[in-house]
Amino acid sequence: MRIPELVLGVLLVAGCALGALVWNRSMTQGRTVVVASGDIARGSVIDAADLLPADVRGADTVTFVAGSDASELLGTVAVVDIAAGDPLTRSMLTVTEPLRPDEGLTSVAVERGQAPADLAPGDSVRIVVVTADDPVAPVAPTMLEIVATVWSVEPPTEFEPDAVITLRIPLADAAAVAGAESVRLVRVEP
Repeated sequence: MRIPELVLGVLLVAGCALGALVWNRSMTQGRTVVVASGDIARGSVIDAADLLPADVRGADTVTFVAGSDASELLGTVAVVDIAAGDPLTRSMLTVTEPLRPDEGLTSVAVERGQAPADLAPGDSVRIVVVTADDPVAPVAPTMLEIVATVWSVEPPTEFEPDAVITLRIPLADAAAVAGAESVRLVRVEP
């Protein structure tokens, strides 16, 4: 009788059984995370109706927002489109800061083709202002030095052909934007 091979065989079977037990336990233990209750469009402000708890099992859940942290997501803004049922990560959302005393909101009507079609709240833009043409001395469009942040976007409608885009800008630049005959927006990296 070969005792060493028999012991080795028993140890091998016991090791495999133990490994299967540990693997099964890790696959059945879950973690409650926050998922989207429905489709969330990029630029949407998150409220309680957008969030649901869900148990996720067998996946790497470290990057997902824990169910106990769901209230921290209220008022944040989606930076990407999120499908219903997708677990949320903090990188999908951004925090909207309140206005500082030297900032204001100004809305501009932007014609089709004068701003990126998928512009959304939180995007950074440079502003190109066009003043009224003087037939004697035409004025070239001017790009302002500031980088503005898109606060909200109202897309064109059947009755209003221009998009209405609200921008967060320094008060010092508000007059240049308000005095422009037309405005064009260029998306930039923040």
